[in-house]
Amino acid sequence: SVLVLLPLEVASGYLYRLTKLIIDSFNIQTGADAPDLLKVITEPLTKNIIELDTSVIRDIATGDPAARNKSLVKIWCKTEKITNLVNITVPGFANCTPGALCWEEDGQIWTQENQTETNNLGKCTHMFVYANLPDLAVGLILLALSLLALCTCLILIVKLLNSMLKGQVAVVIKKVLNTDFPFPFAWVTGYIAILVGAG
Repeated sequence: SVLVLLPLEVASGYLYRLTKLIIDSFNIQTGADAPDLLKVITEPLTKNIIELDTSVIRDIATGDPAARNKSLVKIWCKTEKITNLVNITVPGFANCTPGALCWEEDGQIWTQENQTETNNLGKCTHMFVYANLPDLAVGLILLALSLLALCTCLILIVKLLNSMLKGQVAVVIKKVLNTDFPFPFAWVTGYIAILVGAG
């Protein structure tokens, strides 16, 4: 197949011209405002398989030791942050929140402080939301599934190429590859076949 398709591409450039027409029809922009073409195609599929918690990844990257025990698998996709003014006790008046009320009651010093809490409203919709698996198990499952998908695609591509190159093209390829060179160079034929197969 390489012996036929590569010279055909070099001579005519059909594959280059065809892909150029397809790419030009997308009106792709370059620079900062360029859309992520591959992300637009793959993101809906990957969001149904797995979603990662980017805040945990960011915390691990910045060296937060508390983030090492958190799961990377995102469970809650809809959250709401609520900030409330809460009364807390402090050791002394010097520890009061600047600009906030500070008072003494029953022998304790009280002040007010803003505390933010996150309320979980809705879970994500990916496959691993309800699976109580550690990150390692989820990663191994996804690795196995991706290798299976890759091998399946490669086998289907080989079968497709094999079915396309049957008939006259296959006869010509076999005739060219099985022909021996004349007498002094007959020993070179096998090596050339190996090089063509490896190339």
